[in-house]
Amino acid sequence: MVGCRFVGLVFVFASVACGEGAIDEDDGSGASGAGASGPGGTGSSGQTTGSGAPTPGPSADGFETAWNEDGVAASCDDDEASMIASGVPHLTFGDTRIFVGYRQVGDNQDPFVARFDAGASIYCAYHETQGPDSRALGLTWDGGDVAYVVYTTVGGGSDLEGKGGWLASYAPGAISGGGPKVSVAGRVDVTDGSLATATFIISVKSDNKVNSHRPSGPLTVLTDGTIEFLGESAHKPIDVDGKSAMDCTDYPFSSRYRFSADLTDVVCADCTQCTSTTPCE
Repeated sequence: MVGCRFVGLVFVFASVACGEGAIDEDDGSGASGAGASGPGGTGSSGQTTGSGAPTPGPSADGFETAWNEDGVAASCDDDEASMIASGVPHLTFGDTRIFVGYRQVGDNQDPFVARFDAGASIYCAYHETQGPDSRALGLTWDGGDVAYVVYTTVGGGSDLEGKGGWLASYAPGAISGGGPKVSVAGRVDVTDGSLATATFIISVKSDNKVNSHRPSGPLTVLTDGTIEFLGESAHKPIDVDGKSAMDCTDYPFSSRYRFSADLTDVVCADCTQCTSTTPCE
């Protein structure tokens, strides 16, 4: 059982609190400034999410990824050179370069996607500017008209909701609560930077409230055209029905979800220590 252990007369606690439904202490508010955690890289997804955890499936030809686990703060007022210097995750195909990051405004964070062609700004689009703190952390793209972005957000009531994805809101149906950091997978139109489709990926506590579910890397476009998300769940991940949690025997951590190319349907999902009604393998 992961959570805490007894050593001599002193309890040593892990990074998450002991007990069912513990919420991550880091809720994404009061984020650090530009350049936190260094630059995002490019190249194919090849990381693992831990011992025994799901690893990225085979990436479709041509797709590359850029990623920073905390995101990098910048602004739509920045030029291309400034974003590169700040380490904002980005990918380049031909003369076109796409960046993903977030703007820090007081205590609030707004995720953006920016495009430059031959150094000239084509657009910089904020994908939500409401109260929840949100960041764009990773980018997956092959130089075509569609790119995939992974975000984190700490609540509902933002423009990330209602985008027609599999799970279109932070707390769907009878699920409630706000504050824990969850993930969002987005399909972006590269021609104008708009967020065409988005699905939330959450976990559910036993009191039916939202709990943390963070991405552990960028999205992967698999060889069969499906979109794979790998994450770390603070409690029971939501199951493929989008209404209830998976059946878990121990504290869940490493999750996998595979979505249709348009993010409107979930193909399969699973997580360590948990049973999904439609597992990926």
